[in-house]
Amino acid sequence: MELLDVSADKNIIMSNSITSGRFDVTACQLDILFMLLSMLEKNDVADKEYIVNAKDIETLTNKKWNYQQLRKSTEDFGSRMFEIETEKSLKQIWLWSKVEYYHTTGSFGVIINPYARQYFFELKDNFTSLQLKSVLNCNSKYAKRLYGIACQYRNMKFNPMPLDDFKKMLGLIDKKGNDTYENATNLKTKVLD
Repeated sequence: MELLDVSADKNIIMSNSITSGRFDVTACQLDILFMLLSMLEKNDVADKEYIVNAKDIETLTNKKWNYQQLRKSTEDFGSRMFEIETEKSLKQIWLWSKVEYYHTTGSFGVIINPYARQYFFELKDNFTSLQLKSVLNCNSKYAKRLYGIACQYRNMKFNPMPLDDFKKMLGLIDKKGNDTYENATNLKTKVLD
């Protein structure tokens, strides 16, 4: 398997519902998600398997991800659901239907859940465009999420968001209302900085 040819200006897009959705994932899981997004083509069949090579991720991020880290990341990511709130409902979706590791190749295949595909394909409006290398070079899960959110709002008029909504978006407030960073100083140093 050869490495992907990903140029510095490769852009990926995803629905704003995913960009600003409520979910908490690791930096490795976001790297995998962004690599998948870079592989999507608008004419892909619904059950297409996308092959992710660990070397591609390592080359683009300058981080070493071993087999166990990747396997744990895909396992945990598979149990994560994304919450998308609209005026009419709160949707809970899972992004992947299947992940399959191929022995001795350093790669794994991912099939996107058919329902989740609408948040990645044929987006005509209400989407975010990210520069792949920029988001992969962010060094923490919060930096990756904040980069995506900043890209989402870069061409919009500034509209303040309640702090609790922002924290929920980043997974800092759980479903029980527990706030990971109640102290503003900790929020600034551990997340924003």
